[in-house]
Amino acid sequence: MHRPLHRRFLLTSALAAALIAAVPAHAQTYTITDLGSLGGSFSMALGLNSRGQVVGNSFTADDQALHAFIYSDGKMQDLGTLGGTSSYAEAIDDRGQVFGTTTTGEASFRAFLYANGKMVDLGPLATNSGHARPVNAAGDVAGTAYIAGSASLHAVLYRDGTMQDLGTLGGSSSFAYGVNDEGQIVGSSNVLAPDGAHAFVYRDGTMRDLNDLANAAGSGWVLSSARAINASGQIVGFGTHLGQTAAFLLTPSSNARTDVPVLDQGNRVGIAAR
Repeated sequence: MHRPLHRRFLLTSALAAALIAAVPAHAQTYTITDLGSLGGSFSMALGLNSRGQVVGNSFTADDQALHAFIYSDGKMQDLGTLGGTSSYAEAIDDRGQVFGTTTTGEASFRAFLYANGKMVDLGPLATNSGHARPVNAAGDVAGTAYIAGSASLHAVLYRDGTMQDLGTLGGSSSFAYGVNDEGQIVGSSNVLAPDGAHAFVYRDGTMRDLNDLANAAGSGWVLSSARAINASGQIVGFGTHLGQTAAFLLTPSSNARTDVPVLDQGNRVGIAAR
């Protein structure tokens, strides 16, 4: 007399297990923050640290000049120059020190360090300062390389002496710009769409379009290029927002098993009974 109930329980349990196994355990999505500008019509974010501080570059008022900025606590700050007209931020470390280049009054290019509210002249611009290498603590290197037998460039991961092709988002080429200590990689890939290039994140062996994960189209964005990712999974880059090139910050919002189907009342009772 109890066998049908027991059999029903086993079938219900198996169905529930199959449904749970069939969907991702961790559906990662993102929220988009428009970082604004220094008064001009263009901004782009290029680096961030573990504290969520962002650096990049923006036109100033009336698009008169391009200046480096730091974005922290919801505000964008102009880092100025060393007497010239322009500056360009490349990277920021976990102490909040910003590295980049700037012009002087003589229009020559100089490397700078911005710390404690001051821009310090580091000397003539080196050909390879090494401040913004896309490498993590484990020695994984994200970059771009020609693929054997092809004229196309692809994003790659160099790990333990082996180069791995990360593929594309459907287009012919892709480019990797940043990697965090979890081995998550960000960059840009050509797509089969009119807007040409989309920002991506590569994790768990798959390249994903950040436009889909952040519902970018729903808020008027096309996320074109992701340039850096920190240990918390925050991502910065630039794209088009309502027709204007703008810097963005993506913040992860994790929803566990949000798409697991809900069992009907009878099945829930059957599981609970055992």
